Amino acid sequence: MAVPEGPDNESLRLELQEALATYRHWVTQLTQVTGFAIAADVVLISYAFSQRLAGILLLASGVPILILVMYMVVGSIACPLVGLVLRIERRLLIREDSLGATYVHTYFRSMASVLSGRIEDLDDEEVRHLPLKWDSLRSPIPLILYVSTLGGIVIFVLCLTVFHYRFI
Repeated sequence: MAVPEGPDNESLRLELQEALATYRHWVTQLTQVTGFAIAADVVLISYAFSQRLAGILLLASGVPILILVMYMVVGSIACPLVGLVLRIERRLLIREDSLGATYVHTYFRSMASVLSGRIEDLDDEEVRHLPLKWDSLRSPIPLILYVSTLGGIVIFVLCLTVFHYRFI
């Protein structure tokens, strides 16, 4: 005869499901905003080149900074959610095949230097004080956004000075 689960485990499972859904929601929001911003940037750049307007190129060079801001906002929201997922999984005794540990290994590359062993081997107190934070401003994604902003500004200056585009 199977022993019925207590309501505590069921409520923890529901909280885990909601934390995972919220995390996925914010990462999806970041993806959608990035896609929209890139599409808008392409439209701005193509319009600027077709109309020979340098001011529009300057406006388009600011779009990567908008993406960076959204990246940092989502990161500040996602970090506590991953910590919550890890703590709930510990309370439910989920150690192997942990989705929270997978998120840490995938999205928090800077944690590799902090974690000497596997995250599954950490005890509850170590998981509670795990310094989860989104990638720094010197990680690959922000660096790519910096370079694309700088590239947009260089194209603006070249179009304004060398190719004699109008400002507006």
